[in-house]
Amino acid sequence: MGAGYLGAAIARALPVPVIAISRSGRWREGSQPPGATLHAMDLCDPALDPGPLREAQAMVIAVAPGRTQDRRALYVDGPRRLLERVGAGRLRRLVWVGSTSALPDRDAWLDERCTEPPGHERGRLQREAEASIVEHAERHQIPWLVLRLGGLYGPGRALSRIYRRRHQDPLPGDGMAPTNLVHRDDAVAAVCAALAAPPELQGVIHVVDDDHVPRRCMYARLAALTGQPPVGWAEPAPPGAVPRGKRVSNRRLKHWLGVRLAFPEHRLDDECGG
Repeated sequence: MGAGYLGAAIARALPVPVIAISRSGRWREGSQPPGATLHAMDLCDPALDPGPLREAQAMVIAVAPGRTQDRRALYVDGPRRLLERVGAGRLRRLVWVGSTSALPDRDAWLDERCTEPPGHERGRLQREAEASIVEHAERHQIPWLVLRLGGLYGPGRALSRIYRRRHQDPLPGDGMAPTNLVHRDDAVAAVCAALAAPPELQGVIHVVDDDHVPRRCMYARLAALTGQPPVGWAEPAPPGAVPRGKRVSNRRLKHWLGVRLAFPEHRLDDECGG
């Protein structure tokens, strides 16, 4: 398990003992939780030694690329290398934390039954990574779950930072693309529920909140709350102002894992005192 923004929060929520790994071997997000040990490990290193991970009973793989890291090496080749060297081990559950970018950009409600491939490289890499995880798990008869997370926000990653105005130029498009976000704490709850799920539960689960308000509305609300000029868009909003684009369903999150969202809506008002 990684020890970044999400991984560190997962480590704090899990019962001990927990083994976390990071490329640097340093705990980046707050203090190291009691009962968690941190090991330096580079998934992209051909000489990777999984060390204590060989004794793990459950494994969560949650990685995020740095600015200069090769995405294929990190998402596909690295986890495959790690799992090959761990083998079956003592694993009783394998959880891959991926992204809703594995879904196509289509104007529709999309659930986990969607098999249409994404049209962009980032999404295709996510699909390839998922397939590699599932292949290893099924070959070694390890129960598996793939969690596709929406955009993460929460402590230290405020919505007001994500949707702040960065320049005066109009933003591309009309801003009516839906948001597919999830609060970090709800993402942590989903991972914990996945680890506790019965072994017969296997499949893909989308981890997003209930709110799919258009990006245009997020920018407009933030401007109003902070007294800034409204953001301009390259194209006018269509009549009716209905979101157009990918809207990710979270039914399995609730029905399969029983997760009750602490943050079903993403509200700028709470951050800005509105």
